Amino acid sequence: MKRLFCVLAVLAFVLALLIPGTAQAQSSQVLVVDVKGEVNAAMSAYIAQAITEAEEASMPVVLDIDTYGGQVLEADTIKKTLLAAGVPVHAYIRANALSAGVLISISCESIIMAPSAVIGAAETIPNDEKTLSTWIGILTSAAEARGYDPQLVKAMADKRYAIEGLTQEGELLTLRAADALAFGLSSGTAATLNDALALLGYGEHTVVSKPMSFPVRAAQFLTSTPILSLLFLAAIVCMGIEIMTPGFGIFGIVSIVCFGLYFGGGFLAGYAEWWSVALFLLGIVFIGIEITVPGFGVFGVLGIIALGAGLLFATRDAATFLTALAVGLVGGIIALPLLYKLFKRLGLLRRIVLFANMTPEEGYVSHDFGTSLVGQEGVALTDLRPAGFARINGVRNEVISSGAFIEKGTQVTVIKHTPGRIEVDAK
Repeated sequence: MKRLFCVLAVLAFVLALLIPGTAQAQSSQVLVVDVKGEVNAAMSAYIAQAITEAEEASMPVVLDIDTYGGQVLEADTIKKTLLAAGVPVHAYIRANALSAGVLISISCESIIMAPSAVIGAAETIPNDEKTLSTWIGILTSAAEARGYDPQLVKAMADKRYAIEGLTQEGELLTLRAADALAFGLSSGTAATLNDALALLGYGEHTVVSKPMSFPVRAAQFLTSTPILSLLFLAAIVCMGIEIMTPGFGIFGIVSIVCFGLYFGGGFLAGYAEWWSVALFLLGIVFIGIEITVPGFGVFGVLGIIALGAGLLFATRDAATFLTALAVGLVGGIIALPLLYKLFKRLGLLRRIVLFANMTPEEGYVSHDFGTSLVGQEGVALTDLRPAGFARINGVRNEVISSGAFIEKGTQVTVIKHTPGRIEVDAK
């Protein structure tokens, strides 16, 4: 009996030593992550980085949510990140968790809501059967993984689902904090973040905040679909105006800046690579070569392909690129004629476009034609391949052969002479 007592005493002593050590090994910190604004690629990368930091420090995570939604693809990426997280992840809905914000919230282990917060209204745009079915599948899989009622989530995304006592058929479900708590979607109501942390059991933890940095906010702004489309539109319109005006001016600079911001957002968000810019620049080079060559050939085709590929790979997905492209092209077709008329009416067009006609009758000539050289003889001073130089009547002239190669030193005869062009043939 004494031996048993001694063994138990030793075990108790060992456990007493181990338990404090275990408690010390666990983190007494909690990471609070801002989830505010549009759900897009920048937010997805930001949350993924935050989860990685939390896993390395063994810290639980609380997402401070206030969003009206955003891109479905990015919301699904965030969902996968949260479900695979190696630390507890909770949601505190400060104000709104709408549309894609619903998926982010239900991908967390528990949800705490502010008294005035709402969650729901998760209908997709476009709302066709295929898109809606896919979206509902994504939502319900997250709800089932975290133990939330999938019927509630379905009613938030599809008007055909009704919840007795909350909605009727034809209405999207949006829950206030009290209703979310009553129907089991929310685990509690807290007026402040500190109160929410206390409800989650982290009241004594040290709060480590991870606010969105300026680069993340800039990337979030630049990669939003409306801003991306506006940048594309402004770049195309300014490029069109620059092409119509002589030289290189302010519109060309604005176009370059807009394209730079277009690519810059992708770089800040972390999905654009340097080779997308290289493709874009290569496309410009090909287009430039095509402009200098008569007709429309291989360089023009390659230029268009390279430009399109560069712009496509600078966006997260094809749908975003096609939206921006459609807005840019359609907007450009509409805006350029309107701007032309507006500038002309305001007199601004005369400052950037030369309207004066300089006719030969008024004494304006591009070349001093003088006496025709047709029939005159000379000698080729250089090889004519077909262009080169020849001495005619003792004067050095730039000439072009009629088509055949003419070697240096060959006697030539002028067969055609027009302003700016002297055509010769071997004698």
